[in-house]
Amino acid sequence: MQLASSENHGSCGNCAAPLSGPYCAQCGQHAHESARSLSVLLHDALDLVAHMDGRFWCTIRTLLLQPGQLTVDYFAERRARYVSPLRLYFVLSIVFFALAAANSNLPSKAAATGQSPLSASDAADLRELQNQLHQAAPAVADTITTTDSGVDMKLDSSDCDKIELRWPWLQERLRGACRRQIADNGKSAARAFGSYVPKMMFVFLPLMALIMVPLYRQPRHYYVEHLVFFLHTHAALFLVMIGDMLLSITAQRLPHLAPLETASNLAAACYALWFVYRAMRRYYGDRRALTLAKLAVVGIAYQVFLAFMIMATLLLSALTA
Repeated sequence: MQLASSENHGSCGNCAAPLSGPYCAQCGQHAHESARSLSVLLHDALDLVAHMDGRFWCTIRTLLLQPGQLTVDYFAERRARYVSPLRLYFVLSIVFFALAAANSNLPSKAAATGQSPLSASDAADLRELQNQLHQAAPAVADTITTTDSGVDMKLDSSDCDKIELRWPWLQERLRGACRRQIADNGKSAARAFGSYVPKMMFVFLPLMALIMVPLYRQPRHYYVEHLVFFLHTHAALFLVMIGDMLLSITAQRLPHLAPLETASNLAAACYALWFVYRAMRRYYGDRRALTLAKLAVVGIAYQVFLAFMIMATLLLSALTA
């Protein structure tokens, strides 16, 4: 009986590996007395809160105060103390885009005058759509005006026939999309654009990581290093924009904070530029001048890639709205 009891408590219930401590060395499961115990359930909950919160705040503190250090530690095998790069990016991007969506639904000044308000983000999206439409059909685009309360389209569905492209299949799709946007003043396209942007970022970041490969050939850096670097960098930028957006939302409710909002926008932009520079210096170790030169190349590539991604997203949102 004593031998059977020893075997029962001396092996993992999940993988049957011998236990040498409170956790299984093979699969990591904790050697609890019984999973049916309420104390075990509470222990698991407290363990999760204590460890995850500690890791999360340690990650955020290091991310903001020591640009590039998370990437350094990640590839120096010091990963257990931090949240993983992909999870960190995923969580902060969800918070950012959710907050952006909530902010776009806040009432604007147009609502106070009895007009039907159009959110700031939707208005910006529609202006981008108008710019792209200028390339395909200038005569149609000139009849569209974006205002604080909505979009004034001085055209009807027959004007959509003015859209002419080299590819007949795309031309017909765009004409159909044009008619749909006239029907609802472009709001469906703006909503579709907002839903595609987070997905677009998951394509954009791997493309940007490719730009770093030829810039850092000596000493050699693997592609995954650049990808993790951009995951950390964009996580930090999302975090800064979240803070800036929260201040913007507060300023909308408290008008006397409007000057502070302007200063916050400038500070966020300056911090973002400083962050990327410091992160590149810390992780890649180049001299200041060389880091600035590479930062300029990355900045130009970033703008070009982002423009193409936005154009593709606008086109996709217009066709599927």
